[in-house]
Amino acid sequence: MNILILTDLEGVAGVIDFEYTYPEGKYNHIAKVFLTEEVNACCLGCIDANVREILVIDGHGSGAILPERLNKSAKLFHGRPGPKFWFFDRGWDGIILLAHHSMNGTENGNLNHTYSSKTIVNMWLNGEKIGEIGIEIYLAGWFGIPVILITGDEAAAREAEKYVPNIEKAITKWGFTRTSAISLSPAKSRELIKEKTIKAIRRINEIKPVKVDGECEIVTEFLSTSDALRVSQRAYIQLVEPTKVRVKGKNFIEVIDRFFTWG
Repeated sequence: MNILILTDLEGVAGVIDFEYTYPEGKYNHIAKVFLTEEVNACCLGCIDANVREILVIDGHGSGAILPERLNKSAKLFHGRPGPKFWFFDRGWDGIILLAHHSMNGTENGNLNHTYSSKTIVNMWLNGEKIGEIGIEIYLAGWFGIPVILITGDEAAAREAEKYVPNIEKAITKWGFTRTSAISLSPAKSRELIKEKTIKAIRRINEIKPVKVDGECEIVTEFLSTSDALRVSQRAYIQLVEPTKVRVKGKNFIEVIDRFFTWG
């Protein structure tokens, strides 16, 4: 069995504001330690569940995993530009979304944002508001792969459940505002993640891929008119309002490929 672990940083226990997640933040290094150890806990769960190959993708924009601390059984993709479709097209048995956050504007969503905490306000897929979790679940589903586990705050878990009702969840904190939360201790979060990883892999045949069929469009609202205008200069992307752009395609994967630069 082969498992891909796609990480972010905002869903880690003990990480509660942007001083932890921005590279210039005063707590950024300790956040990287916390994340790497949560990844290691997930790897230990995979090993206990007899997973043969583990690939970890450092999905945080500025990078957040410390290679020297990573479990030796895992391989790590890190750096930019990123892999097209985040390597979801490589035939994995299951995908784990580790240390994820809810979409921008989510009530009680700690560190909630949609792809950029500084530039993007909202994103809609076929008229339905969506964030990173939904996009990643649909992308995995396009390639026939189930997303079997989400780790992060309670709001992130609720968001994942909208798409995969029986997904396994490791809730590491409970958001109060965007920059405050009640958090598990790092040690407890790691115990929980290992336990839930084992359970998710054992249930892998029960959790089905989720796919979007037919023509698709993504509308993205930016905070700045300048950002919207800049993005609209790319092929296939149309400026529809001063702060909104739209991209259409014959199916989900075409829209995703046209919107993301994989950088």
